[in-house]
Amino acid sequence: MVWQRVCIIGVGLLGGSIGLALKRKRLAKQVVGVGRSISRLDTALQRGAIDVATDDILAGARDADLIIACTPVQSIVDSLAVAASVAQPNAILTDVGSTKQSIIRGAIGRLPASQYIGSHPIAGGHHSGVEHAVGTLLDGALVVITPTEHTPQDLTDRMTRFWESMGSRTCILTPQEHDEALAISSHLPHMVASALAGTTPSHMLQFVGKGWMDSTRIAASNPQLWRQILEENHAPALQALKNFATICQTWIEALEQGDFDRVESLLEAGKATRDAVASRHLSG
Repeated sequence: MVWQRVCIIGVGLLGGSIGLALKRKRLAKQVVGVGRSISRLDTALQRGAIDVATDDILAGARDADLIIACTPVQSIVDSLAVAASVAQPNAILTDVGSTKQSIIRGAIGRLPASQYIGSHPIAGGHHSGVEHAVGTLLDGALVVITPTEHTPQDLTDRMTRFWESMGSRTCILTPQEHDEALAISSHLPHMVASALAGTTPSHMLQFVGKGWMDSTRIAASNPQLWRQILEENHAPALQALKNFATICQTWIEALEQGDFDRVESLLEAGKATRDAVASRHLSG
């Protein structure tokens, strides 16, 4: 399917990459980028991620048949509600937010259940901005689609076909299942990376090497953005962190007792999980 007018609200790393993919795969006749910064929108235009740039959601979303909100999570519902008022009557509304339950709650009574369905491409990195966007970012990436009991099956099917046409794999989760999964797979690693970076004494930084840099890479992400993510998904994130603290206590006990057979078992368990995930990524 070729979309007539796609409106991307928030043309950063992910929004810009979506625009580049739409253009590369010729899936849209026109891609409109909406943002607050004209200079960043100019960069998106220069890079070919969008065809038209505007800082006015009403102008950008007018007559659009697909609207994708790539804004911080706390702005998603407001952005989509404004856009829906001028879009095509049957336009699909979606987002790329990394939390879902709070967005779904906010959408009740504001976004038509026949048009809105949540999405979350598990892609990107610690860099932000359209200057880091790449048209192949979504190739092979997993996109989680989060319908509710009120979502028509046809809308779920159309959203699935869209992301698969972008080169992505898809899976269906409830908003609660999504938030619990991402708390473990994404939000916990960010908290741990930030804690590791933040607790390394400044006088020891001269001794850090590639291992420390690899382990703390995502701590370089935008703190304001991550505050919003953890605020919106605080209960699952807190539970994930408590579970991690329990594992840390197991390590502490093993070291206190000089039980290095147990230490080796813990290391082997970690290696096995890491190797299994790496193998899937390489084969994919």
